[in-house]
Amino acid sequence: MNFNLEKKQAIEKIGHDKSKKGDIDIQILPLVNKINTDPDYYTTSSCAGRILLIVPGEKKNKTEWPYVSHDMVRFKELGSILADLPEETMWFRMEHPIIHISCRDMAAADRLLKAANDTGFRRSALLTFSNRIIAEIMIPEKMDVPISEKGVLLVSIGYVKYLIKHANRKLKESRKKLKKLESLF
Repeated sequence: MNFNLEKKQAIEKIGHDKSKKGDIDIQILPLVNKINTDPDYYTTSSCAGRILLIVPGEKKNKTEWPYVSHDMVRFKELGSILADLPEETMWFRMEHPIIHISCRDMAAADRLLKAANDTGFRRSALLTFSNRIIAEIMIPEKMDVPISEKGVLLVSIGYVKYLIKHANRKLKESRKKLKKLESLF
């Protein structure tokens, strides 16, 4: 297939997302739109970053997400979940923004990775370059902390509040980097 046809088909699928959420995060949509209007690029997947409580399952489709937000979080939003903890280990997680972008050619990929690095996305790289050139744009802004096990909170409420504050700060910083990357398109 040629790049223009692949791009057309990918853009037509926007809004028919296969993710657990089911659609594109509105916080990253302006950047996705700008990327997709550039003749040398189109997005294949994206996440604006999120804060969540997660109970990993043996298989990915068995993982439970008692709470997920792509916005800043307040402690009271987690109250009912913390009052009824699962038996399995529950993790507090902050995940960084990530975007997968198909590039027309290696020159376009090189420009994209340099721009991503200049805006703070220091862990960006090419994922594939045989059939399609796919760049992964991301930053190492992640947190992953076990907070409960066997129905018992492992940390104090004060520490949960600290995790929320810290995760909100990291999410806010990463959103600034997304805006900076958006301005380059």
